[in-house]
Amino acid sequence: MGSYAAVISLYQTLNRISASDDFLSKSDKNLILDEMDSVVEKMGLIPSSKIVVAASYERRVIDALQIFQDVIHSHLSDPDHHDIRFASSLGIVKEEIASFHTATDEEEQSCSSSRYSNFASSYYNTWNQQQNLLVGFDDQIKEWFFDPNSHDIVKSVVGMTGIGKTSLVQQFYNDPVVIQEFEARLFLHIGPGYTRWKDIMLLVLGELGFVIPSRDDKLDTAYLKNQFSEALSTQKYLIVLDDVWADDTDLVPRGFPENRKGSRIIVISQIQRLYDFIYTDESIILPFLNDDDSWKLLHQTAFSNTEEKCSRELEKIGKKIAKNCEGLPAAIIQVGENLRGKSFEEWKTLSEKEDPLVITRYDDTPLSKALFFSYMMLPQNLKPYFQYIGVFPKHYGISRSKLIKLWVAEGFLDTYPGFEKSAGDTLDLLIRHSVILREKQASVNMSRFKSCRLHFTFRSLCVSEAKSEKFFHILKKYTDCTPENIIRQQRLCVHNNVVLALTQVHEWMESVPNARSFLCFGPKQQYPVLLPLCFRLLKVLDALAIRFYEFPHQLLALLHLRYLSITCDRELPNSISTLRNLKVLIFTRYHNIKLTNNGPVYLPIDIWNMHKLRQLYCKGFDLPPPPSNDSHLVLEKLLTVSGVSVHSCITEVLSRIPNLNRIAVQIESAHDSTETFNFFNHVASLFEEFESFKCVVVNPNLSSQIVRSVPNFPMNIRKISLSGCGLPWENMEIIASLPNLIVLKLRWYAFCGPLWKTRTGQFPRLEFLLLEDLDIENLEFDRRYLSSLTIIYLPEQSCVDFQLSCTDYNKFQMANRVLLGD
Repeated sequence: MGSYAAVISLYQTLNRISASDDFLSKSDKNLILDEMDSVVEKMGLIPSSKIVVAASYERRVIDALQIFQDVIHSHLSDPDHHDIRFASSLGIVKEEIASFHTATDEEEQSCSSSRYSNFASSYYNTWNQQQNLLVGFDDQIKEWFFDPNSHDIVKSVVGMTGIGKTSLVQQFYNDPVVIQEFEARLFLHIGPGYTRWKDIMLLVLGELGFVIPSRDDKLDTAYLKNQFSEALSTQKYLIVLDDVWADDTDLVPRGFPENRKGSRIIVISQIQRLYDFIYTDESIILPFLNDDDSWKLLHQTAFSNTEEKCSRELEKIGKKIAKNCEGLPAAIIQVGENLRGKSFEEWKTLSEKEDPLVITRYDDTPLSKALFFSYMMLPQNLKPYFQYIGVFPKHYGISRSKLIKLWVAEGFLDTYPGFEKSAGDTLDLLIRHSVILREKQASVNMSRFKSCRLHFTFRSLCVSEAKSEKFFHILKKYTDCTPENIIRQQRLCVHNNVVLALTQVHEWMESVPNARSFLCFGPKQQYPVLLPLCFRLLKVLDALAIRFYEFPHQLLALLHLRYLSITCDRELPNSISTLRNLKVLIFTRYHNIKLTNNGPVYLPIDIWNMHKLRQLYCKGFDLPPPPSNDSHLVLEKLLTVSGVSVHSCITEVLSRIPNLNRIAVQIESAHDSTETFNFFNHVASLFEEFESFKCVVVNPNLSSQIVRSVPNFPMNIRKISLSGCGLPWENMEIIASLPNLIVLKLRWYAFCGPLWKTRTGQFPRLEFLLLEDLDIENLEFDRRYLSSLTIIYLPEQSCVDFQLSCTDYNKFQMANRVLLGD
């Protein structure tokens, strides 16, 4: 995995160089790029099994690639230095890759696909035997099985490794009622070796006793399908396909005959198909155990002898341990076995640890092997993305948008048109592989999620793998910061900012000057902490949790920065434009107060020279109008502006941001709101692709209308979010006429009044409506939209009961079942 990420990162660096007029001659550029094309091709074709065998050689390849990239970036940081021997550095890379492949080829026989499959099968069997203690979730299967009106022949059972999918289905499969009901029953372990429907048909026919004359690829598909249909069409059958890895939506339903006899097919898989995201009745996505069931399972495992008793004090500690297992049955069982026969003090020690288990690739336990196998079964190109999510602390709510920004800044993918969609698709694939857990669902597009997290078991594996591969290293305590721990680490992730207050730690940081990322996730500090800024090749600096009184001017020497997130009590210097590679700038104050009452506080005028900027978040600051006599000051790549006031929303500013598609405005006083929204009247035609507008009034005066009027929004706007504006419902007319509006969120007296009545033809495409802390009592909505419109109503505590006309209570309850955030 690490070699793949290192190759791609280096290749992207060289690609950027090839497009510039830097120090390399055209012939040198072509030579290096041709050679690296070969490297990327070779590394991309290495199968997962070979990487396991040749891990030590992979480490050498990663080191060689990093050395070569460091050489390039060092030169860019010091343009006067011309004695770099590129050919020599490239030779080291090629030599290490050659040794990697030689070692891989020599051991290929001992790590064949058949042996790899047997290895997977053996630990799955061992793990499944342990799952007999699992608290079952078979109600949904039984409901589907006994439903006489259900003609759905296939049901998927999906979920994370260790959640008990196989045990659940086995419990159903071995039920005496089920055994009596079916004429033919098969429980087949599929595994990763079966990627085609033809292979699965052959396996089923073989288990049914049919003799197929040929098993090669020349076997006639039509003949095989006919044999398959004949074998199953005359009897009521139950077929379980366990451990299916083929990611093909139509792989299973396509070939089984629907004989209307009540036959059933159950597919057990870690991979969720696309329809699992949208049509939940097509699948059973197993939930994690709640706290009570977690403790029951832990108690049942740890005290297998019924004569053993658990004291009240031990039960309190045990419930904490069970909760820390985060509801994963296999983890609870493993922890329970580890605690069997242990003393009270040992239980207490475990309860005080962050994680009840440490997962690595070398652990000889069924759970660790299963988790590592799930990791290795990820497509090669997904592994860096998955492993990177381990940089965040435990229980950290990982924002989808932030994660994508970091992936781009890290160089995992280039900023080509549509790159954000590509990164979003990558995240969705990881969720579908059940290695990342989805959290807050998006307002629209039910297959997308606004935040995600890692289960502690996968996070433990990520952290372990990342440290050994020098992919990232976490700093939580003093000993984590020693030179032997941080040497040659690509990314340093601070999960306890207090360690940065130690002088010795700053001295040790000098040993990793080539670190690419420095990420500080808290907790937030009330007083400033000195930040080590010795990393001359830094691309990502996330220091939002670190407070600065003054802007640290040492940052301006970090010329490779693409992502900068910082909290500072003072203004940005005009020299911020020195960071010409910056793509994401997040700049906020520790206290959300105005520095002056004399008007807006502007960003430096040189912000207009930062032509690579794509995302700008500057809470409490405004974009200054650029000089009218310089037409070159255009931020053509800037897509998102957030945190500004209406003083940034003037034609002189917005006309210089031609591709802007999202803006979030913050109004701090009635004076600021005087001209609110008027800018759209002048420049709406400039933003044909405008997607989202958000306005938040800080500390609104609830007795008066803060915002004077609703603007003429761009016609293609898809999302509007308003808070504290104090508008009367009559002003909703303009918003209701927008032809492409899909999401409307109204919070904290965005509109005032007890009655909102819509008319036929309004909101032609609205899919999601949020009403939060409004004084509305009655909403009359056009009946025809209610089947597709999701309404979330969150009343203020003092508000009277809310009435929705033109629908029944049950339908409203269905629409109101999910709470969605921003």
